[in-house]
Amino acid sequence: MGMDVDFRIGTCSWADKSLLSSGWYPKGCKKSKDRLRHYSSFFDTVEADSFFYSLPDPAVIYSWMAATPLDFLFNVKAFALFTNHALSVKNLPPWCREKFDDRSNEGFQASRITLWDLDRKSRVRLFDQFVFLISILKSTKRLGYVLFQFSPKTRYHERWLAYIKRLRELLPSYPIAVEVRHISWFEGDGKAKFLDLLGEENMAYVAVDEPELSWTVPKDWYITSSWGSVIRFHGRNALAWKKGSTVLEKYRYKYTEEELRGWLDAALSMKLPGRVFMMFNNCYRDYAVQNALWMKKVLGLTKDEAPLQMSLLEGLEAPLGSENTGGDNGDIKT
Repeated sequence: MGMDVDFRIGTCSWADKSLLSSGWYPKGCKKSKDRLRHYSSFFDTVEADSFFYSLPDPAVIYSWMAATPLDFLFNVKAFALFTNHALSVKNLPPWCREKFDDRSNEGFQASRITLWDLDRKSRVRLFDQFVFLISILKSTKRLGYVLFQFSPKTRYHERWLAYIKRLRELLPSYPIAVEVRHISWFEGDGKAKFLDLLGEENMAYVAVDEPELSWTVPKDWYITSSWGSVIRFHGRNALAWKKGSTVLEKYRYKYTEEELRGWLDAALSMKLPGRVFMMFNNCYRDYAVQNALWMKKVLGLTKDEAPLQMSLLEGLEAPLGSENTGGDNGDIKT
């Protein structure tokens, strides 16, 4: 591995309620900008998962940029409806939500819809609004990648290949990363068709570290784009990924050094593109922060002006949460 690889390591949220209650942020960090400023003193990238739940106001995006260094990159998790997830009507932009007002009142407002419940004109307008927002980050060179993480129920089909190809047509110059969540994408000739498509469209395959279940994808790392590569760490709490557990239980997993070194060994043996994102989504208290700090440390990326908090790294050898039971892979947080 050459030293010219730009490793960007961070977490998949900086405002997760569990992280806020963990004590990682100083007591004075009450405002979003203060938390982001603190976070960016340790990391140079973060995933903005708020886009997944609702489209933010442009002013919010500008406030993020104002609170972080010029080389800090935001990775946008695409709006839920664009990746075959269902979403509450109340999370739609006001102009779109109004279309459902007369279908029923509160009952329907709280119900969940998919992209296909919208007419074509509304779908186009919604995507245009999303593109406008991410173009703010792109035009200021603050965008790392746009993540299209398909729902676990999205099984391989050629119509989804066509959909992915269409995403590239709609976002011709954007760094797109694609994450699939079902083993069917790697069965039969579907695997080659999928990976070949990503290569042809210069999209990054998102390598995932997650529990090994009958439906999950393997921990394989494929380089399919010239602009970069993405790894997302979801934790390995297999029991909690079965039906019945809460979102907190699902992501309650702290990686051991040995588990993380497996990915480091792979990086050392592979020819990597210029930029590699290692993003931790095991968002239970400060577990993601701890694991990300360790990864930065072993790669020699810890900033001198922001010394590694060694107290955070105590107990890394013992993964937690394996005693949990149940888990629903359909949870909205993914």
